[in-house]
Amino acid sequence: MNTWTFVKKYCKNNQGKLLLMLIVTLLYALLNLVSPLIFSFFIDNIIDNQPITNTLFSSLLNFLGGRDYVRDNLWIGAVLVLLVSVFLCISVFIRGRMNGIISENMSYHIRNDLYDHLQHLPYSYHVGAKTGDLVQRCTSDVEQVRKVFAGQLSEMIYSVATAFIAIVVLFSIYPPMAVLSIISMPLLIFYAYIFFKNTQKTFLDSDEAEGVMTTTIQESLSGIRVIKAFNRERYEIDRFEKKNEVFKDLTFKLIRLLGLYWSTSDLICLSQILLILVVGIYQAIAGNITVGNFFVFISYETMILWPIRNLGRILADIGKATVSAKRLNEIFNSPIEDATNGETPNVKGMIEFNHVDFQYHDANEPILKDITFTINPGETVAIIGPTGAGKSTLVHLLSRLYDYTGGSLKIDGNELNTIQREHIRKNIGIVLQEPFLFSKSIHDNIRLANRFNDDAKVERAARVASVHEVIQEFEQGYDTLVGEKGVTLSGGQKQRIAIARTIINETPILIFDDSLSAVDTETDAHIRGALNELNKETTKIIITQRVSSAQDADKIIVIEDGRITQIGNHESLINQDGLYKRIFEIQSSFIRGGDDND
Repeated sequence: MNTWTFVKKYCKNNQGKLLLMLIVTLLYALLNLVSPLIFSFFIDNIIDNQPITNTLFSSLLNFLGGRDYVRDNLWIGAVLVLLVSVFLCISVFIRGRMNGIISENMSYHIRNDLYDHLQHLPYSYHVGAKTGDLVQRCTSDVEQVRKVFAGQLSEMIYSVATAFIAIVVLFSIYPPMAVLSIISMPLLIFYAYIFFKNTQKTFLDSDEAEGVMTTTIQESLSGIRVIKAFNRERYEIDRFEKKNEVFKDLTFKLIRLLGLYWSTSDLICLSQILLILVVGIYQAIAGNITVGNFFVFISYETMILWPIRNLGRILADIGKATVSAKRLNEIFNSPIEDATNGETPNVKGMIEFNHVDFQYHDANEPILKDITFTINPGETVAIIGPTGAGKSTLVHLLSRLYDYTGGSLKIDGNELNTIQREHIRKNIGIVLQEPFLFSKSIHDNIRLANRFNDDAKVERAARVASVHEVIQEFEQGYDTLVGEKGVTLSGGQKQRIAIARTIINETPILIFDDSLSAVDTETDAHIRGALNELNKETTKIIITQRVSSAQDADKIIVIEDGRITQIGNHESLINQDGLYKRIFEIQSSFIRGGDDND
């Protein structure tokens, strides 16, 4: 959707409030112009006893009891001004309240829709996106849009309405001076437009620089353990200072533009007021205008010029909001993943790869090439190979984070790309290589996928994952808060809690994506044994680089450079030349060497 469609969408639920805001803003502009007319009426028509040419004021005077009565009771003028002020205050209150309700409602729904859209974007989008930039769009850019509806829109309506009404009144009083009173308006409007165009580009650059800076902060805080381990604090500080300096320079450029606009527009406005003051005095002395009318001209001049001058700031803020809306639309215009359409067959665990290829859309060659193998329900299959061989890509294909680009991949006889993504992900449990724990209790992290899992299931999953005894040692047990990203736990503890979080769902297919590497071989063996005892019908895929994790599998698949080079069991593979035998010999000699040293 474009920017206009974006605005219409979020104004739709606030149409009544927007109309009320428009009405009270127009009323505010009108009432603001009434007080000088009341003063002029009392100065010229009551005190100076000049004839009344305005029908409205003539009717008002008759209603108040006549000229003599009002002259003897000048407090009536004060009451009229007070009444106008009261209604003025009421309109200001309603306008402010509507501004607040409209802006907060809009930002509330934008944030909700934005977060919902981000959650439903495909995995490939998030791989290429920068987290800090997305955070900045969800906060600063939404705030820029909110600010326009929090006051800038009603200010613009007020400025235009005030100028229009005031000009009509001034031309009805004395056209020659009215022309002089608006002589600088075209210049101010043109200057405001030029300022708006300049700030729009500068703000975009500043906004993007802030996104880069936010990304740098997010990366540094996420990797603080690595930074400290490698003494990289100084490097990270220097890196942040460079990003911060770029943001500072662009922000200063905005400030300089603002300073230039305010100073020169002030000079134009003050010169215009001085012109009307001097000309008005001469015209009053010459008898072309009355003292009261001179007072109206001076009062209205400020009421016209300052709002018109503020249009530059308002247009600049609208320009910022336009840029922000475009940045938000870049997210909204990204197509979401279709997770709900497709078949929902009964999944038992039969997996068939038949000449499967996969290539990233921006890659020059396939990552996986001609992959063919079969896994029967209940089998344990290990996939082993060097880093970058394509092992984890297989996991992405099975869970439909990516769709294969060639061949056939079937689950229990059903083509995978016809199965509903939500359905297949409910039936495949994945323990990732790098476990992510949320800033919650251990108990809540384990039952994350299904909050209705009871304590008995949580404890059973923890026992299978060999982490129950560790949890019991914590002062608060399962209620222990793990901290952001599980920072309070060791790598092995986080990995075992992540394993418990996956196996508690009892899915028919269970995948360990090199997730046992963070635990020792004894714990690894205990977890695999406990899993076999837990459910013999579960199909288990173990992606690993460790022979000890693969040797008990029913089938071992060796992948090199995106191709399958060996398939067999442990005994058959160590007796044939190939990568598996070499890895086995290297790891066996390492273990024997360690034992000899002991």
